[in-house]
Amino acid sequence: MPHKQKVLYIDYSTCIGCETCEYVCRFVHDTPRIHMMRTASGVMAPLYCRHCESPNCAKVCKRGAIVRDVDGAMILQPQLCRGCETRQCLLACPYAAMFETDTGVMLSKCDLCAGRRQIGLAPACAEMCPCGAIHFIAREDIDKIETDKSREAFERVMGHLRPGKGKEE
Repeated sequence: MPHKQKVLYIDYSTCIGCETCEYVCRFVHDTPRIHMMRTASGVMAPLYCRHCESPNCAKVCKRGAIVRDVDGAMILQPQLCRGCETRQCLLACPYAAMFETDTGVMLSKCDLCAGRRQIGLAPACAEMCPCGAIHFIAREDIDKIETDKSREAFERVMGHLRPGKGKEE
């Protein structure tokens, strides 16, 4: 049986905006790799890497610092990423999922808790989400848990990030 690539899927229709995902990510990684955004209407929503099948961030990185690991997650290699001045990867991500670290020199992004995955654990945010909005799921199984309500909520959040957009680019 072929290996199924697992990704994070957040159901924005059930997310309560509690910020647990960002705080647990900060605890695990020192610098959070998922960030909460407050929409113009006051709703809190997490921004996170979708580990796209054809990621714009990796395409524009001139240093080759963003690569796919053996499990299919897009990984930022800090030894190659030294915070280039152009920040093209940050701009290329349609989900605003690349973040500057506290120092402002380096960038960070979700790696699906690579260290946890190596020992058979799911990403910390998925395990700690109090409302069950964060799923660590095979990409091809997302359509089995998506609902009309979750798709509408996703489109609303994306409308705040990239007006007129909403689909993986």
